[in-house]
Amino acid sequence: MKEKKKNETKKMIGEIAILLILMGLTFSVLLRDQNLGEVVESVFSVRKRWLIPALLCMGVYIFCGGLCIRVMQHGLGHKMSIARCFKYSFVEFYFSAITPSSTGGQPMQLVYMKKDGYNVSESSVILVAITAMYKLAFVLLCLVMFALNYNYISGQINEVHVMFVLGLILDVGMVLLLGLLLFSHRAIRFLARGGVHLLVKLHLVKTPEKKLASVDRIIEQYRECSEFVRTHPMIILRTFGVLTVQRIAIIAVPYFVYRSFGFHGYSFIQIFTTQLLLTLSVEMLPLPGSVGASESAFLILFGPIFTEDQIYSAILLSRGISFYLMLLLAGLYIIGLHFFYTFLDKRKK
Repeated sequence: MKEKKKNETKKMIGEIAILLILMGLTFSVLLRDQNLGEVVESVFSVRKRWLIPALLCMGVYIFCGGLCIRVMQHGLGHKMSIARCFKYSFVEFYFSAITPSSTGGQPMQLVYMKKDGYNVSESSVILVAITAMYKLAFVLLCLVMFALNYNYISGQINEVHVMFVLGLILDVGMVLLLGLLLFSHRAIRFLARGGVHLLVKLHLVKTPEKKLASVDRIIEQYRECSEFVRTHPMIILRTFGVLTVQRIAIIAVPYFVYRSFGFHGYSFIQIFTTQLLLTLSVEMLPLPGSVGASESAFLILFGPIFTEDQIYSAILLSRGISFYLMLLLAGLYIIGLHFFYTFLDKRKK
């Protein structure tokens, strides 16, 4: 057990180190030919009142990240406090940020939900359903906004057309895959049992019969829970609404940053649509927190929107509020959580 925890700690340290290296490389390249003093001065000279709604948007984003779980847990008859909304959301944000393609967030949410006494099978279905709806909300936002602003966005799509097509394919593919897992028990049974057989061949599982029986038991619980998801459309609609608000909140941040510089030539819809395109193009790339890709895409897509003098300051503010500040807060929260659980473990002994 101690060895497992030690390996997990080493892995986390390695992921954090990779993220820090990427951050260092990103900003050293971006700011290489810039006067750092002028960039910092520009950041501090913005109209602070416009940054308040940007920060509030991130507060809404974090809260909604846990509220969607609360809505579904309540639908299953389980209680969940508001405090746990922030807890699970910070866990998801932090571990998604330090792992490629944001793959670490949901598994760690499941770990903490198990610690809090929630059923693993039910929690798994909830997280799969939430991930599918989160992706679906984003894809629908993209399709609607791109259709409404086609003349505006078509030129920008040409700037990142390869990343745009790849991002769209990956996002739609992810929605279809998660939908298959949620509603096709044959698919999940095939994948789960196939995984056990693979582990047997790799000599990582010594008692396949026992493991397969355990898998079948979990799949049956999964089936019962996914049946609940299918038969309670109002809960799904409420969850989808929360996730849509969450997506809108984080995508709106660049608009308030834009206004903080005193600019007003572009509308909220135009800035919002540009950020949708940026997010679609980079969020599925195998980079922790899309670090490097997000900043580069911001420079390309928002370059014509901000002046040449302000674009680098805008990158620092926009990514600083929507990612780096939240990563810092989430990291501090996770450290506190770690000490709390360590204290509880010692008390039990």
